[in-house]
Amino acid sequence: MCQEVQLNSISSHIITHRPKQKSGFSLVELMIVIVLIGVLAAIGVPIYSYNVQKVVRAEGEAALGSIRTQVQIYYAEYGYYPIETLDRIVSQEWHQIDPRELRGNHFNDSSYYYQGDGETYLIGLHRGDVLDLHRSLNQNGVFEDWDVNVNE
Repeated sequence: MCQEVQLNSISSHIITHRPKQKSGFSLVELMIVIVLIGVLAAIGVPIYSYNVQKVVRAEGEAALGSIRTQVQIYYAEYGYYPIETLDRIVSQEWHQIDPRELRGNHFNDSSYYYQGDGETYLIGLHRGDVLDLHRSLNQNGVFEDWDVNVNE
């Protein structure tokens, strides 16, 4: 009986006192997570940059649309577009645009320019630090991107 008690206590001791398992991540698991984060960043950053550029363009195009409306009002009143050399919009006398209307998060009133010869015109937006290219709008309502040196 004494031997049975000893065997039972030894077997219960073996069963209850297993070696502790280590907790945590292995090096391979950590490397997999790092690679997955890198892949997601490589996909996400260009998409984010593109969408930021799109929002900035939309702000500029909205202001160009306001300027275009003033140019069309001038045309309706006088029968020709304002005749101006390449110059800033706010310095022109032919519109009723408050400079505050052209200020936004990314552009200010000096970011926009106008050039017209009476029959055609071009209104534009300097790229500044936020756009890749200059953006313009002509009398046909066509937006174009330009990579030219314009006095900013």
